[in-house]
Amino acid sequence: MIELFLVKPDEVTEIPTESITWSGKRYSAARKIEARILIAPGTGRKVVRVEEGDTVLFKWFKEELFRGIVFGKNRTKGGMMTVIAYDIMQYLLINKTVRVFTKKRVDQIATALMKEFEIPIGSIVNTGHVMKVRTYKNETSLYDIILDGMIETLKSTSKRFRMYSQKGKFMLRPLALPDDIWVLETGVNIEDYSYSTSIEETATQVTMVAGEEKKQISVTVKDEEGKKKFGVLQYYEKVTDKVNKAQLKNRADQALKRKKGIQKELSIEARGNAGLVSGEPVRVIEKDLDINKIFYVDNDTHNFFGNRHTMSLKLIENNDIAEVS
Repeated sequence: MIELFLVKPDEVTEIPTESITWSGKRYSAARKIEARILIAPGTGRKVVRVEEGDTVLFKWFKEELFRGIVFGKNRTKGGMMTVIAYDIMQYLLINKTVRVFTKKRVDQIATALMKEFEIPIGSIVNTGHVMKVRTYKNETSLYDIILDGMIETLKSTSKRFRMYSQKGKFMLRPLALPDDIWVLETGVNIEDYSYSTSIEETATQVTMVAGEEKKQISVTVKDEEGKKKFGVLQYYEKVTDKVNKAQLKNRADQALKRKKGIQKELSIEARGNAGLVSGEPVRVIEKDLDINKIFYVDNDTHNFFGNRHTMSLKLIENNDIAEVS
């Protein structure tokens, strides 16, 4: 059952709601809801005034799924209004700055930025890896600054972290496989699917270069089996951090591991499961495709109407972090 509330400092008011679309995309900052609410007088329902900047809370069968800020609305003559709200991560996307960080971890950078821009903090873990220098000469969003630090930490330590909003507060936590993984299976909860494979993003060799011209070091690692099948598909990266050859080799090995082989993408229409959101793992069982393995949700759209919940998921094999441009 849909429950949408307008949250004020002194009261919480339920908003009569026809339907809600709840969506998100992996490594694309904020989650979003689009709520169709009833505002016409004479319907026997209380008319609740919703304005930009208001906080709304969405629950599904008493479980909180979303808490965020109204950023826009659209009203029709027929008495329906669509309210668009984003969670707190939207403020990380909108706010930009120019900055230099020296000898800082990602969690230290995130904490400093959250405090400066008055974004509520929930839980931020110690990410461990100290980065020598991270420079942002051009205006860069807070989200991209933190994401860049997460990428650097991943390259140096193989440790993954996730930033997200929970109950209106910023969270930075380790990313790991949960103990229990949801299953999607044809004939059980999958209603439709499409499946594609590609080598457009595949690499059969990785070359990385670091240092200045006169003291430059480089390494190249190869997927020999992949080269035989697909030819030379090189991924090249100029590393700006100060690293030795062993560290550079480790980065190249990690990059090749992420990029080798055929990349697979699976889109699924299924019965709704609120636990399956962007970045989460899910086991897919589809006998016609001979698939029984774990994928990751790249983007998700959940539709709620009355007591019905359906979802559209785009799934990928690897939960790689997209590079910050």
